[in-house]
Amino acid sequence: MVKKALVGLVLFTALSAIATAVFSVIQTRPPDVPYVPTPQPVVDEMLKMAQVTSSDVVYDLGCGDGRIVVTAAKKFGARGVGVDIDPERIRDSKQNAQKAGVTDRTRFVLGDLFEMDLRPATVVTLYLLPSVNIKLRPKLFRELNPGTRVVSHDFDMDEWEADETRTVSGPYRDHTLYFWVIPAAAGGIWEWTVPTNGSPRRYSAHLRQVFQKLHGRVTGGQQDLPVQEGRIKGRAVSFRVQATMGGQPTTVAFSGQVDGDTITGTVDISGGPFAGRREWKATRRKETGTGRWRFSVPGSAGGGQADLIVSEKNGSLSAVLQRNDRTETLEQFYMWGGSLFFIANGNGASKWAVSGLVDGNRMTGTFQHGSSNPVNWSAQRVGQ
Repeated sequence: MVKKALVGLVLFTALSAIATAVFSVIQTRPPDVPYVPTPQPVVDEMLKMAQVTSSDVVYDLGCGDGRIVVTAAKKFGARGVGVDIDPERIRDSKQNAQKAGVTDRTRFVLGDLFEMDLRPATVVTLYLLPSVNIKLRPKLFRELNPGTRVVSHDFDMDEWEADETRTVSGPYRDHTLYFWVIPAAAGGIWEWTVPTNGSPRRYSAHLRQVFQKLHGRVTGGQQDLPVQEGRIKGRAVSFRVQATMGGQPTTVAFSGQVDGDTITGTVDISGGPFAGRREWKATRRKETGTGRWRFSVPGSAGGGQADLIVSEKNGSLSAVLQRNDRTETLEQFYMWGGSLFFIANGNGASKWAVSGLVDGNRMTGTFQHGSSNPVNWSAQRVGQ
């Protein structure tokens, strides 16, 4: 009996030591945000905004007492996962799930939200601070599948404009909800042909992607037309151009679904001699953004020359910006197909949003500071 007690004590002591070690590793830093519960009416509206159903997997990052995950399971029939760095919050979450009778559809993880694997999620909910949202943003694009819905309580994502915003009345104040759908990689140079009475006519769309928006031009048939209202929602892509056909003004609206390097959809032509709907299939030209790109910095951004160095490791891209004696690691660097976007520091505290489109060993794009007019730039690949 004494032996069993000693063995039990040793085992308990060992497990306690392991648990303490795990907690100490997890809690090497304080929580990213203070614990402030989301009012229940706001929780309900967040899940409605994301159109949560029983087929969804809802991840709440910084789950607090677990109320979003528990509500998703109890009211909407979804499965849910919550992560929080505070052990007390995880204990509360598990107790609340048990009281609600949804332990079979919920899971709560003690850990760092920046280390959490988000790939299984179909919906992600957030109640973090703006700085944390921005830090989290690259991870969302890196791990979430196109079509995944993201809802944030009270705080936006800066340059990544919300697809929808909504105001909800709470017990003490109004709350703003921000909603996004993760877009597919639709940037790059897309090519297709159109049958004619003679030889087929070739067209191309040069699309720069900035989150869920598309900028660029459609060329072909002796016309070079700016893209208007270019959008991506999940895998759905749409844009239009104003053309002249048969001497008449014509609106050409493209829409389709992105599947890898192919878009399949329709073209709707309004006005002119070719009005009607036609099938449309475009293929993206293979481009790579890795290497050293040299460009001239616009005078409004400080002037001079800079090198953008893009590298790939284990399937993930990273970039640094070298300018004079300074090297800046670009934490906010994104590449969608043959299109890239990054945030660079200018002189002082100013920030510049830079987008570009790869065309062989040349890149073209724009610098933009705040709401100022964009400044065109180009770069040449000078090494791998």
